[in-house]
Amino acid sequence: MQSDNRKLITEQRQNMLQAKHKNWILLLLVSFIWGSPYILREIALKSFTHSQVAAFQVFLSFILFLPLIFKNIKKLNKDNIGPLLLSGIAGNIGPSFFFAKAQTLINSSLAGMLNAMLPSITLVLAILFFKGKSNRNTLLGIGLGLVGSCIIALMGNSFGSTQFMGVFYVFMAILSVAISINIVSFALPKLNGIEIASLAFLFVGPMAGFFLLTTDLNVVIDSPNFTQSTGMLALLAVLTFFGVIFYNQLIKRSSHVFAASIAYLIPVVALFWGITIGGDQITISQIFAICLILIGVNLTHR
Repeated sequence: MQSDNRKLITEQRQNMLQAKHKNWILLLLVSFIWGSPYILREIALKSFTHSQVAAFQVFLSFILFLPLIFKNIKKLNKDNIGPLLLSGIAGNIGPSFFFAKAQTLINSSLAGMLNAMLPSITLVLAILFFKGKSNRNTLLGIGLGLVGSCIIALMGNSFGSTQFMGVFYVFMAILSVAISINIVSFALPKLNGIEIASLAFLFVGPMAGFFLLTTDLNVVIDSPNFTQSTGMLALLAVLTFFGVIFYNQLIKRSSHVFAASIAYLIPVVALFWGITIGGDQITISQIFAICLILIGVNLTHR
């Protein structure tokens, strides 16, 4: 009897260890997927305008989500149409546009590293508008993140343009995502993440498609980097699709706290691609500022 119990305990421990390893693999995969769009967007901007890059990212992602949209469309009702529309605008159109605009002013590494502010900004909105809880660590973490962001925003130039505006557009992109996260958390409790993502694209995908019809694509087609930029846009849409799918799996398999750890890994991936492919140069002061932001993120999750 004791031998059987020991075997059972051993099997349970092995299963837990395997599950933990799978969670870590999934975390690294999602971090890789979500840390890569910054360099792809930078390459796409060689041919397309920032508005076209944003619209193509949303529209092509909408095409990929169509099977899931048809599957989940029966979940639509008068109570969730409004929040889903707002979630789509704030969570897809907003960040796609603002990140693309930001990357005309700052490099991909910096844009990706600044994304580490997302957990803190999401928490601030939850505290201010959704009665979220706060404590001393939370406020200190938010403060450190703000200081780190200000250091980056007020330092020198990037691409010959005022870096402050580039950081501002990244902030607006993150603010859009944070708004969407809070809408999903507090206004759409009856839908899971994949249902929300697919139904949100039902509204914003056609919007992006109609917008593209109003832009001049002839100039883009004639550009020398058209093929490369188009490939990057297609890959950007694929990563957007699989990033949503895998992230929701990660949340289901582990916890929101563990899944939120991607905030620490996305900047590392973005920095790697920016230096190896984009030839970005990062200063010591920028690394110090990012460390402050990451320490702040850690404090807000304690």
